[in-house]
Amino acid sequence: MLILFLLLALSAAGQEFRANTIATGLRGGYQVVPWDMNRDGKPDLIALASGMPELVWYENPTWQRHVIFGPLPRMINLAVHDIEGNGTPEIAVASLFENVAKNSVGVISILRLENGAWTAKEIDRVPTSHRLRWADPFGTGKKVLINSVLTGPAAEPPGYEGDTALYFYDPKDWKRQEIPTRNRGVTHGIFITDWNKDGREDVLTAGFLGLHSHQWNKAWKQVEISKGAPDPWPKGGSSDVAVGMLGKKRFLAAIEPWHGNVVSVYDGKRR
Repeated sequence: MLILFLLLALSAAGQEFRANTIATGLRGGYQVVPWDMNRDGKPDLIALASGMPELVWYENPTWQRHVIFGPLPRMINLAVHDIEGNGTPEIAVASLFENVAKNSVGVISILRLENGAWTAKEIDRVPTSHRLRWADPFGTGKKVLINSVLTGPAAEPPGYEGDTALYFYDPKDWKRQEIPTRNRGVTHGIFITDWNKDGREDVLTAGFLGLHSHQWNKAWKQVEISKGAPDPWPKGGSSDVAVGMLGKKRFLAAIEPWHGNVVSVYDGKRR
């Protein structure tokens, strides 16, 4: 059972918080994304649970439950973006997911609100489609959908050997396009940021080979940031990645290794 909590600040100065239950019973609760679904100026919460057939959202501040679409079996990730800039979002959802590629369909769907009802358009099927994010890697001001698969198409546990792909889709035609990578094994986490500060958003990946930035400048380039945990394959590398600021200083945080319990912080000089 998953309980979603919203931490409300009672005193900004004292940093006091109170836990409020929003919903219970989300089997296999996996992801929560804030978005103003009803355009009232308050952030609502979209909740994805792998063991539930429907994608739902909770309305701020009453937290009334609304169904967006279903059935979407074995959902694993979503990404929200207002493509047309009309205030109504498009939601990309990855479903029919399994950890082992031969058992995974990996459906990518785009959900849209049309005439008061949500519709789903399937745009691709890639086994183990695992992480979806919107990004502007070309610096055009128009975002594309990034799809990071968990493993290669023939990968088997425990080593999950094989090359691991990274794709993007342009909303103008939704055709699958590949971002060349040297990633192998499991690629578990991604994060979108302008890592090299060139005005284009880059895709950071975390996996068995550590942390990398995938950057576009007339061609795609993969840059190693860190090898992650030093343990031998498949016990090393990284699992998830995020970038933050401490004052004016940028840092990178990672969970290591895959599904590990170590939080590593990189400040550009040391781990």
